[in-house]
Amino acid sequence: MGIALVVHTVVRKTMRRLILPLIMGIALTAIPAPSLAATSVAFVDPNDGRWYVPDGSGSLASFTYGAPGDTPISGDWDCNGIDTPGRFRPDGYFYLRNASSGGEPDVAFHFGVAGDQPLVGDWNGDGCDTVAVYRPSEATVYAADRLGVHPTWRSYPVAGIPVVGDFDNDGSDEPAGYRDGSGLILVNDATPNYAPADGDWFYDGSSVQVSSDYAFENALRRLVPVAGQFGIPCLDCVDNRPALTTGDRGAWVVELRTALTAVGFRPGSGEEYDSRLRGAVVAFEKYHGIERDGVFGADQWALLDQTVAIPYRAETPTRVEVDLGRQILFLIVDHELAGVIPVSSANGETYTSWNGNTATARTPEGEFAFYRSESGWYRSYLGGLYEPYFFRGGYAIHGSNSVPVYPASHGCIRTQIVDQDWLKPQLEHGMPIYVYGQRTEAPPVGDGPTLES
Repeated sequence: MGIALVVHTVVRKTMRRLILPLIMGIALTAIPAPSLAATSVAFVDPNDGRWYVPDGSGSLASFTYGAPGDTPISGDWDCNGIDTPGRFRPDGYFYLRNASSGGEPDVAFHFGVAGDQPLVGDWNGDGCDTVAVYRPSEATVYAADRLGVHPTWRSYPVAGIPVVGDFDNDGSDEPAGYRDGSGLILVNDATPNYAPADGDWFYDGSSVQVSSDYAFENALRRLVPVAGQFGIPCLDCVDNRPALTTGDRGAWVVELRTALTAVGFRPGSGEEYDSRLRGAVVAFEKYHGIERDGVFGADQWALLDQTVAIPYRAETPTRVEVDLGRQILFLIVDHELAGVIPVSSANGETYTSWNGNTATARTPEGEFAFYRSESGWYRSYLGGLYEPYFFRGGYAIHGSNSVPVYPASHGCIRTQIVDQDWLKPQLEHGMPIYVYGQRTEAPPVGDGPTLES
């Protein structure tokens, strides 16, 4: 068994990296780059998954994470400037931790197929690492846009052994191909870059050599080295992305809109933080279980790298899911998330019904199907319903001028007017709708479809 090496060279806050997996005895090389923050080396025992990670004080933290046969990787999964462990299983599953310790993975998902090899990079230049797989049978790298289930991905053809780095200096990583024995890095299959044999890491023609600061020679004969920025983050790695709120304008607002759209929310467009963007932020806050104030906190940027997880129902690829506990609605079309919007459901209070009796405001939970709809404003005993779509008796999903962040209705599921205009044309009579989370448990999140060969 050969040594598996993952080299991370941090060159600035955006976490641009050269990442070199040395899988199954294949020797790889790196282009040395000036480092503004120290890179250190962890070691992993391939027999039992035990890690030995520098803790920033000159000591090694020891813990078990993974199983025999896993490929160890490391990356800044939560965008805090510190690399932490990850494992890639031969069946295509990634298991990522946000701390250098043993325990359950913070993020686990399937991406790739048997025979793929893992890579790590900042593919969109946001300073956060995500994963990729190299598929030798296709000479192609598939890079996930974010962590979690249902990731979207981009593909890169690669001529040679894959090497990851910001070769065109655009702030995001891309894979290139290393031609074994030639010292050439081929970017976009065409542009050669000479890789000099010096610096902390170099290839001497037969093996990867490590500078004396990191060379645990006895350990290298038995353990798998994994390089990264472990321990205490450097000052260069502070995430300076700002908090945003109503009335703010500029490039960060555009960036926030782009990121929210990418993970399924509906923030609208433009440079101003308006009511449309605020509604999307509220839905985002509801999904993640944080304060529903419509203010996008500086500490929330890291959450945008996580995919929205939804239940997987093989028998109903197109449907609506309403999570009353979190007060959000998911529209799923052909097993793909089409959008997430905020809702307001029954408040549990008593009221006088149309026949004079006292009733309690409840939203029915269970599996239903849409059976009736009305156009425009429909007048009911309890008020106006905009473009309602009924799923049980008089209970409907409908637009409203009042959609607070908390349950407030008599039983219907309220949406914002702009969201109802988007949602209703995609609904059909007979389409399934699942409602849960107030008095019944939410279903477990499924893996869903994966990247197939």
